Amino acid sequence: MQAAAAGTSQKMQLFAKGAAIGWLGENGDQWCVVTSEDAAVSLSPYVYDGVLYYRNAADTSRYLSVSDGYNYVGFYNWTGARGWTLNGDVLTSLYTNEPLSYWSSDNGYVYANGGSGYTPLTVSFH
Repeated sequence: MQAAAAGTSQKMQLFAKGAAIGWLGENGDQWCVVTSEDAAVSLSPYVYDGVLYYRNAADTSRYLSVSDGYNYVGFYNWTGARGWTLNGDVLTSLYTNEPLSYWSSDNGYVYANGGSGYTPLTVSFH
């Protein structure tokens, strides 16, 4: 069994082009959306086999992950968990090799997609 470590849970504030746009939350389908601080999800870092994951502190069986296709960010069980790297204030998916990103305030979904039209996000943990 590989060593695992967990950290203190914190909320993630999101920034687009240096401006605060909200906090990482989730909708009823466990997809990540930009939300208010009051509705933000608390995340706890979890290192397994040298890879950084983030768990939903309210439901530690759910891990921050990325979907196939459009690369939506959401919460999956361990078998669907994806790793991340945090370099300064940029959180990058090891699955897509892209940072957290944002498409539109119309739906508020968070992605790990670097394609045309996506705005890269930076993060701050509180």
